[in-house]
Amino acid sequence: MKFRILILTILPLLLTGPGGVAQEADSSSRVLHFGSLQFGLNQIKEENLHPKVSTGTCMDLTYGFEIRKKNWQKFHLTLGYSRLKTELEELSKSLNVKINLSYSTGFKLTRGTKFNYYLGPEATLAYNFSFLPNWDDSHLYWADYLSIGVKNSFLVKLKNKNALVTDLSIPLFSVFSRPELYRLYKIDDTDAGGIISNLNSNISAAHLTNVFFLHFQTEWRFPVFKTKTQAFTYSLDWVRVKHNDGNPYNQLTNQIGLKLFL
Repeated sequence: MKFRILILTILPLLLTGPGGVAQEADSSSRVLHFGSLQFGLNQIKEENLHPKVSTGTCMDLTYGFEIRKKNWQKFHLTLGYSRLKTELEELSKSLNVKINLSYSTGFKLTRGTKFNYYLGPEATLAYNFSFLPNWDDSHLYWADYLSIGVKNSFLVKLKNKNALVTDLSIPLFSVFSRPELYRLYKIDDTDAGGIISNLNSNISAAHLTNVFFLHFQTEWRFPVFKTKTQAFTYSLDWVRVKHNDGNPYNQLTNQIGLKLFL
């Protein structure tokens, strides 16, 4: 319940940005909607269960939009799925699911025509849970957080309306949820209500030693037809979440993909 209250309180403040989207200074600015599909390699290490690394292919589907004029506002919703196994397993029976929401407002700090740098706050809500039945078929394992951090965005304009865009995000303050290290009950409640309740339980405030992530993405944007833009993307995500009374969760993801602006 506390986690939901924090979500409803903090996230809308960041979603409106300074003055809100509706108050964009120049009416000629456009909202650019996009969809993207990314494939890559996902590695997780859930040390509340064991110290082994589970590895497998992953797929992310993202919808988002951005508004760039004096400031650069970005929103995205990502759904991700992967099947995993350790080096001791023959079949990828473990699964990892993630749901990420983020919104940022970047303030332009340069005045160049070819290169621009934006810096500003970002709110991130991440749900990330795994089921590893070969090791524990009775419990889910998760690492969820609501974070306020900093986003750096770099824009390099190239010839023929091409561009390079790079983003780098890190957290400053978070609240997070991790399962208890020792769970006395035998089986988790796996219906929808039970899963939601678990993912919002055992809430703690965090500093960087508890929750740290590094999100890096770079993309090459290029025009197609007369009015549309596409981009090839590469992203790297590293996440570490640790409760003071538990062991850490680590995740490293490398992906390439295609983004289409609608």
